[in-house]
Amino acid sequence: MKKSASINFRAAAGRPRHAKTRTHRLPICAETGLVRYRDRHQARDGVKVLATAGTRASTFACHACSGFHTDVSEATQPAPSGPVAAPVDYFQTSMPSRRRRYFLIDLENPTRGAKATSDEVAKLWRLLKEQAPGIAPEDHVVVGTSRAVAGRYRPVVSGENVKWVVGANAKDGADRALLAAIDVHSVGRRYDELVIFSGDNAFTPLAVSAKRLGLRVHVITAEHPSGRSMLSSALSDAADIHTVIRLRGKSQRRQAVSAARAMSATWRLENHTLAA
Repeated sequence: MKKSASINFRAAAGRPRHAKTRTHRLPICAETGLVRYRDRHQARDGVKVLATAGTRASTFACHACSGFHTDVSEATQPAPSGPVAAPVDYFQTSMPSRRRRYFLIDLENPTRGAKATSDEVAKLWRLLKEQAPGIAPEDHVVVGTSRAVAGRYRPVVSGENVKWVVGANAKDGADRALLAAIDVHSVGRRYDELVIFSGDNAFTPLAVSAKRLGLRVHVITAEHPSGRSMLSSALSDAADIHTVIRLRGKSQRRQAVSAARAMSATWRLENHTLAA
């Protein structure tokens, strides 16, 4: 395996072609196999170099090497998302007086480790934008996933005020990328409310810091198919308000519960027969 790679930063610096070439030899991360940049600024220069060749890329933090990598965006066709529903009346009438919000969306948490399809994520995104709690043009949205998941969900979660951050393909990779992307002091000066779409305990220190700076903290979670809570107790204590998004109607939930009970009863019957 290669241990280093040469990168020419002349294009990133905007230097003329006759200028002296700025070539750096950068190490390779042992876990990801990608070039390791010392900080996000150097990684962004790497993105600019790729852009000169017509390649789109983004940066993400790596917990393994404590550096940053570039992630090449794959050309994918947007998944069909169906008709977009109109925002509910309450959301429209509250626009003039509503709080300015900063959203952090850990997309792997409500999708239970990226088990949802692109259509399901598109539906979740529409609910979040239009109803729970609604996203206005003056809001800012940061969406985080691991590299492996970003290519699947990025086409259906987009917008002018939406920014994606990509984490390593490792445990808590999306959490780390989101937490590295936010400057809570800057957010405290420009926004009124921090919205965290995740129930992970990793966001508890951020929620506590945001409240100390005067921000209202709103935590959103998606309902788990089993009905159990997906919100950590510590993050629940730090939140001012908690919203649960239910993707299934009551009749669908009743059908799911009935099916689970029937399966459990069948298993008990079969188990009793075998024991007899």
